[in-house]
Amino acid sequence: MKLERARLVLLMVMLSVSITRAQNVKVGYDKSTEFAQFKTYAWVPRQTQSSMPLVGTKIQLDVDYELGQKGLRKVESDPDLLVTYQSGIEGQSAAGAHDPGFTGTGGYPLPNDTMWGGSLPAGSVQHVVKGTLAVSLINARQKQTVWSGIAKANLDYEHQAKMYDQVGKAITKMFKKYPPSKEKSDDRER
Repeated sequence: MKLERARLVLLMVMLSVSITRAQNVKVGYDKSTEFAQFKTYAWVPRQTQSSMPLVGTKIQLDVDYELGQKGLRKVESDPDLLVTYQSGIEGQSAAGAHDPGFTGTGGYPLPNDTMWGGSLPAGSVQHVVKGTLAVSLINARQKQTVWSGIAKANLDYEHQAKMYDQVGKAITKMFKKYPPSKEKSDDRER
């Protein structure tokens, strides 16, 4: 039983470390592009409906705000930049392992432990939801991506307000690196 508890504690520690990890934000851009030429932008029309339309609206409003803070103006036609985003979530579950056949100890129960000790304890299941958000700025005339930001984080999917806050923080982190500075060749923020 002690070995099983030790395994369960180790699994829970590993999960808690992965859950508390901060957002990972990376930004890339075309180093040959002169970003001062861009004054206006428009959103690329979305072809598919999001399963979470409020998150999509939050993303668009936050990107609009950040681009406005950078001096760009949203227009309906003839933009300098086209803006689009992709997002996705992935769920993972993990449960503590039970060893009813005592295979970890060669088939023999640990001292003070028998296979007749009653039912197995209920295992705790941890659910981890990982989210990815990618925002791209495309030169409207050349039809080439000139800047992109990607954020990855574990989401607090059960608390919608916290998830929206995470999305907002990710977008703010991304756009701290727009327009890219000429001095830095690697714009990565963690």
